[in-house]
Amino acid sequence: MSNVIETPGDVCIDINLLPWRERVRERQTRRFHLWLLLSVLAGVGIGFLCQNYQQYRLSHIEDDIAHIQQRTAELDHDITQGRALDEQRHQMQARIELIRQLQFSRPQTVALFQALTDTLNDGVVYDRIQRHDGQLDISGLAATNRQVSDQMRSLAGAAVLGEPLLLDVRADSERTRQRRFNLQVPERALHDAPSIPEAQP
Repeated sequence: MSNVIETPGDVCIDINLLPWRERVRERQTRRFHLWLLLSVLAGVGIGFLCQNYQQYRLSHIEDDIAHIQQRTAELDHDITQGRALDEQRHQMQARIELIRQLQFSRPQTVALFQALTDTLNDGVVYDRIQRHDGQLDISGLAATNRQVSDQMRSLAGAAVLGEPLLLDVRADSERTRQRRFNLQVPERALHDAPSIPEAQP
């Protein structure tokens, strides 16, 4: 494309502007391509940095999760050991309580057998004594019903025995006059038993 410029004196100057515009267009195109390339490189660089940052955060989170899992496993182990120690403590307490009960019941048992021996009247025979739940189940033979009554009074007078309860009394057999009786006698703990005053000389 050319422009004609008229000058005074009818002198015409022909100026061709097309090469100049082509050079400007090419320069703008190269500049656009350069900016486009720079934008692409910047985008790739930013994407690479974002990916590395996300990878770093992900690695950091995985390390935190691994640490938490390790601490959780240690706490579970400590809890298991604590439960085992607590179970052992309960077992030891149960054994100590059993030993204490045995220590406390030993004098009670000795006093109980002593009372059964001391209160046994002539003509009365025990053939079964069962101890359970703080009471005695006694089965025996006596010559008469009166001896059964006397035996019950003797048992009631013992410090470690309560009031006897007569369950039944019957003839042992048709060929003998012996009476079979069954009693229930509650126990008294030694510390609950009434004190027996000493005999004055």
